[in-house]
Amino acid sequence: MTYETIRFGKKEHVATITMNRPKALNALNVTLCHELLEALKTCERDDDIRAVILTGAGKAFCAGGDIRLIKAFLEDHPSENPGKIIDEIVSAFHPLILAVRKLKKPVVGAINGFCSGGGAGLAQACDILIAAESAAIHMSYVYIGEAVDGGNSLFLTQRLGLHRAAELIFTGGSLDAKEAFGLGLFNRVVPAEDLQMEAEKLAQRLASGPLFALGRAKEVLNQAALGDLEAQLEKEKGAVIACAGSPEFKEGITAFFEKRKPDFVKT
Repeated sequence: MTYETIRFGKKEHVATITMNRPKALNALNVTLCHELLEALKTCERDDDIRAVILTGAGKAFCAGGDIRLIKAFLEDHPSENPGKIIDEIVSAFHPLILAVRKLKKPVVGAINGFCSGGGAGLAQACDILIAAESAAIHMSYVYIGEAVDGGNSLFLTQRLGLHRAAELIFTGGSLDAKEAFGLGLFNRVVPAEDLQMEAEKLAQRLASGPLFALGRAKEVLNQAALGDLEAQLEKEKGAVIACAGSPEFKEGITAFFEKRKPDFVKT
């Protein structure tokens, strides 16, 4: 299959899926979400694939939702609720998070650069995360007047606790690779030049393991750690669509592209 926004390769029972929109910082649009989902379905069907690496091209792992699409929508449809375009993106994105978690094969996240918003959720959906020293996590939703998606409300609360998760989300906070490792969000941090080698080494080790047992272990880990992820994603979707209809959201998007601090108090 020919892909427009990803690269897909297979070597010695390991598939590598690379988000390939480097100029857009691998921001999520509908096409990218659909192609990632199709690649994961291929990994599920192909018995020769026993482990998966998910990574990004360029300096970012994934910058979250592509807000240029939202800006274009606001310009073309100034009187319409931008919740429509948010719905389209999130409806394509959230099934991808579920697919990563439901894949009965281990998924290694090779976090090559920063992951922001939904991109952080996609990273946290992976089973084991190896990050480059240049990697970072950004919770940037607050800057555009948005809530939280991509499972971040569940992943961060479960891994950091309520208060640390709230501070990170409410303040639009960032964690560098060392901080994220210290808080348990990354399994390992390595020099950028070693990232692919280390990810492949781990993936090959997992691929040589008992795949049936690993798949069942992933199922019970999902239940123990994540509970009803699907229901939480639906709640997140409702929240981000609701926020998209607010004056704060329009101010946040406008301020972002005008490169200024948003004034939410006056909205």
